[in-house]
Amino acid sequence: MALGAAEIASMLAEEVHGGILGAGAMLPSERDLCDRFGVGRTTIREAVKRLEAMRLVELRKGYRPRVAYPTLTQLLGSISAASQLFFRGTEGGAHMEQARLFLETGLARYAAQSATAAQIGKMVAAIERGDKALDDLPAFRIADVEFHRALAEVPGNPIFVALHDAFVGGLMMSRPGPKDVVSHNRRSNDEHKGVVQAIIAHDAEAAVTILTKHLTRNYAIYVNHVLTPLEDSNQSPEV
Repeated sequence: MALGAAEIASMLAEEVHGGILGAGAMLPSERDLCDRFGVGRTTIREAVKRLEAMRLVELRKGYRPRVAYPTLTQLLGSISAASQLFFRGTEGGAHMEQARLFLETGLARYAAQSATAAQIGKMVAAIERGDKALDDLPAFRIADVEFHRALAEVPGNPIFVALHDAFVGGLMMSRPGPKDVVSHNRRSNDEHKGVVQAIIAHDAEAAVTILTKHLTRNYAIYVNHVLTPLEDSNQSPEV
């Protein structure tokens, strides 16, 4: 019984993970793969497409597929794109908010113990950019995402940064815009300042308390926004 495209893709993926097909190497030619697996070109092309979806090969017109070992951010980014429908609902959003709270409060506690001057400086730079963009929601949100990403970078663990990039950043950028942009952004940035001041003082409990208040109000305001008719709503969530 001839192998299917899914089985062939799985076998080739195992060779990539095992180092038999190294990153940057070209895949064998279609003819060689057809001979090896005893299938036609259509099946091989479908298998290669599956490898591309796994981020294990790069396809360029006119060139043979090249093996590419995906980064953690790319892998989680693929999951994030597929999970947007789930997180779009109120229940899914609640799960995301809870996960974010667990992640970021742990990061704040660690930062209060271990953040370097350079890492703190990166947070402060994001806060300064936010202060200059209080009346510009798109620009402020970019600075806001940069602040929270800087916090995720402190432990030096790529998993935390990848989780932030894949889920938290998108969540923050997709929030409904507030009616009073300046007041909303100023309060958000002031809380960022409080978190950094606590980190500088090595006060983990204060950093966690301020960040918890910041993030839990975030979801509470979002729920109120959902429950309030649009014409009467004058609040929207923190970013």
